Amino acid sequence: MLYQEGIVKRIILAGMVMLGGIMSHAQHVTSVRAHGALADGKTDDSRAFQRAIAKAQKNGTRKIFVPKGHYLIAQPIRLPSYFTLEASPDAYIELKPSCNQYLLQNEDLVNGNAHIKVTGGKWNGNGWTQTRSIRSTVDSSEFCFGMFFYKVRQLEVSNLQVDSTRSWGIAYMECDTVHIHDIRFQQNPFKDARHTSALGQNGDGVTGGGNHVRIENISGFTNDDLVAFAAGGACFQGRMAPFPAVDYRDVTVRNITPENSCDSIPALKAVAFYTFENRKVSDITIENVHGNTAMASVLFYSLFDKTGYFSNVTVRDVSGANVYGRSTQAWYPTEYGIICVRQSVIDRLNISRVSREERRYANPQFSFDKHTIIDSLNIDQVDIRHQQIQGDLLWQAAGAVIKNSRITGVSVRNMK
Repeated sequence: MLYQEGIVKRIILAGMVMLGGIMSHAQHVTSVRAHGALADGKTDDSRAFQRAIAKAQKNGTRKIFVPKGHYLIAQPIRLPSYFTLEASPDAYIELKPSCNQYLLQNEDLVNGNAHIKVTGGKWNGNGWTQTRSIRSTVDSSEFCFGMFFYKVRQLEVSNLQVDSTRSWGIAYMECDTVHIHDIRFQQNPFKDARHTSALGQNGDGVTGGGNHVRIENISGFTNDDLVAFAAGGACFQGRMAPFPAVDYRDVTVRNITPENSCDSIPALKAVAFYTFENRKVSDITIENVHGNTAMASVLFYSLFDKTGYFSNVTVRDVSGANVYGRSTQAWYPTEYGIICVRQSVIDRLNISRVSREERRYANPQFSFDKHTIIDSLNIDQVDIRHQQIQGDLLWQAAGAVIKNSRITGVSVRNMK
């Protein structure tokens, strides 16, 4: 009994020591408010963020906290290696109009950084007041992304919202081991005071390229792709950004929910994979994509008339239809299938558990253009319901080369 009591006492003491350590650590977490951030939505708090970051580096915690408040910044928050930014759910970080900057970036855009984590907050880029500048190098350009990570190893971004950035909401390029999850987007759907749709203006949600990438639980509206993956390159209204074309592998995109904006404009595409300069992306899994889009739900595309390569691709659990019908972009629903391949070579493409309820457009569920080559195609469990739609709602593949295929469990039926 005495022996047991001694054990209990030692456990309690050890717990008190651990709790004390936690409390001590919490006391040393560096708040931006303690370093001069006013959070009044009027004063530029950029320097306060950098002072807090410098302090956290010096005291060894390597973490800053952004409490509730409205923070206006005119310069990007620059995060060094082995560093965490944690924001309260009630923290609102806004980019000053017309400053043509990022909301946040890694510190070294030449050599890169390692082990960066960003979580929490609502981030607003004041998108249509910003002007992009694309120059010969990445570090000299002003792409006006919301968050921009370049050559970062071990990156995590989570549990936050991004609104109205001029270009991509969260951009990561040439990164390794990336986890971006639980993000909501409300990108600006208009490009002027007359409410002209900004659809297609390359305002993606999450876009990037890297190895060992996990993109999960992404929802909301964007002017372009909700989630995109690029094997290098990037085009902004016809001009190429200076990102090199690279082969990548091991990419998972799951739980993607495109939504409509305020006047029923849908996101342009849910998930898109792009290759540039004959590069390849391998070992791709896309699953649980649910929601209507203006173009494709899932797209594979090699741009600028260059053949792109994809290897070992799995797409499963996809539902949605093309719904956009504004007169200014009336061609969108007829140009793309719900799952679409363009200008690409794929060795293995496995598609399963796909459903669609179509009330308007006769475009196909699966569209493969004349430049598509697929070595092995497997399609299983497809359910398409429609209301008196005339045309082929299942398949369009004129000119495509599909060497081996297996198609099972397909149902196309008229709804009563």
